[in-house]
Amino acid sequence: MYAALSLQAKVDRVRITDLLRTYTDRGLRQDRKQKGKNAATGLLALAKLAEREGWGKGAPKDLAENHTKYAAEAAEADLQRIYDQYR
Repeated sequence: MYAALSLQAKVDRVRITDLLRTYTDRGLRQDRKQKGKNAATGLLALAKLAEREGWGKGAPKDLAENHTKYAAEAAEADLQRIYDQYR
């Protein structure tokens, strides 16, 4: 890799560090674009799946406000189940 970078830097008449910065910047921009597309596509697919499967039906209406309470209750139930299993 070093040999290829060294050769490319000589051809472009730039330092290897400048070449690395250019490639890194280009790669990061491309990665951000790709992740942005994937994230939006993934969230849309998840929303469609949730709608199709009926997720959220029967969920408490105040879930957004009391999520910590519900998470604690679920964790407590899991701990109780584990305790009962090994008793």
